[in-house]
Amino acid sequence: MDETSPNLSLPYLQASQAQKHVTHNAALEALDLIVQLVLQSFSQTTPPLAPDEGQVWAVGNGAVNDWVGHDGELAAWSNGGWLFITPRPGWRGAMGSDLRVWSGTAWIATDLPPLQNLPGLGINTSYDATNRLSVRAASTLLDNAGAGHRLVVNKDSGSDTAALLFQTGYSGRAEMGTTGSDDFAVKVSADGSGWTTALEIDAATGNTAMGALSLGAPLAPGSGGTGVANPAGATLTRNGAHALNLTTIAPSALTLPTTGTLATQAGAETLSNKTLAAPAITGLASGSAITQSATDATAGRLLKVGDTRLSPGDGSPENTDLDTIEGLGFWTIGASAANSPGFIGGAGALISFQRSNTRKAQIASNGGLGNRWGVRTQDDSGTWHPWAQLVHSRNLVGPVGQSAGIPTGAVLERGANANGSYVRLADGTQICWHAIDDTATAWGTAESGLFRRASPATWTYAALFSIPPCVTATAHIGNDWIAGCRPRGVPATNAVLLMPWSSSAPGTSTAKTIFACAIGRWF
Repeated sequence: MDETSPNLSLPYLQASQAQKHVTHNAALEALDLIVQLVLQSFSQTTPPLAPDEGQVWAVGNGAVNDWVGHDGELAAWSNGGWLFITPRPGWRGAMGSDLRVWSGTAWIATDLPPLQNLPGLGINTSYDATNRLSVRAASTLLDNAGAGHRLVVNKDSGSDTAALLFQTGYSGRAEMGTTGSDDFAVKVSADGSGWTTALEIDAATGNTAMGALSLGAPLAPGSGGTGVANPAGATLTRNGAHALNLTTIAPSALTLPTTGTLATQAGAETLSNKTLAAPAITGLASGSAITQSATDATAGRLLKVGDTRLSPGDGSPENTDLDTIEGLGFWTIGASAANSPGFIGGAGALISFQRSNTRKAQIASNGGLGNRWGVRTQDDSGTWHPWAQLVHSRNLVGPVGQSAGIPTGAVLERGANANGSYVRLADGTQICWHAIDDTATAWGTAESGLFRRASPATWTYAALFSIPPCVTATAHIGNDWIAGCRPRGVPATNAVLLMPWSSSAPGTSTAKTIFACAIGRWF
């Protein structure tokens, strides 16, 4: 007879076994842990510091400390120590509402039943043959999957209905959609049986027909109301002193009362079968519907000519943090504004552009001082890219600079001093050159059939290099071209030793010139 059971590996009581209660209690202990198995984790690798009696963990791969060597087993804290149990494929364990099955190598989620071609679905309620999908809840969310979201209501033919129906106590009160035709309509009902079409849009032309439109409380024509016959019987009512503007596209589309008064741009007109001409609007616009000043940013107001905030002199608002600017507009940059381009050197002006909340661009200038301009953009994540200085004819040549390898000044810098001339490029390249008059020094030291200086000439570069440059040199003696020069030793970053030579032995009265050129990097 086997010593353990085939499924749960529980110990059997053996014949003539002493202390049978020990084996029996061990089996009960195992049953208490693995029946209705509740786990604290499905893949724990580190034993907890203070486990509670009876808690069980599924040991993950790479277990440490007291769990070393027990990957894939169940670790249970029982009687003050760890009890390890090997699960068998098919065992189920739950952690809260998460139910999983041991596959033999991992705890995996249980398979869901097939959800295709269901006869119906009821969420918190029951479905029926008509309402195949039924939801009973305070609200229903149909969310997007990263972009837009479209709710499609499809019908078989134009004479069918595709609509949204709004009910009170399961009795219809409003419906919108294509009901009985392809024209879009909005209908209302007071009792669910009698329906009135409040709005109808022709599918072919887009023309809109309204049943009745009231502006404020209804006002009868005899009390100053104005009626519009489109369609027949419909009424447009003006209440009190509210303005009413009417535009027509056909001579018979607008009906006005034949008595009373009509307010026009030029004053009140008495109605007596008159023909009205289109009024001409003259004069300047005024009132609270337009901007009141160059800095007026009130939402909904029309921008008046002159209120364009084109320069700080026009009163553009000053900004202290360029990251907080929203929308299209002109701004003054404060001298200590945050996130301002450092190369503009203080206060300036800015134009902002905005496509969306996270797609913006800004152009900044220091107001003409040094003609410094910069631009930066914001990407889809809302991150601003660093300011880039714009290059133009006024700053192409000037002092170059750099910060962390990024150019911060002009494209090209040129200078000269007693040590010669130099050119610095924004990419770090530097070229120095010089013509050294060596007439006062004799080249009379013989060496290998030639004559050289007794000691090298020192050329200090016109500008300092960051690393030793590449130096080339030559020499010229009057009309004698049989001469030359070479660097003596390794060039330094600030100077180089030059040794000229010739085929003759020119003295101090002979004109002699050393030409030298150094190419390297200034950063």
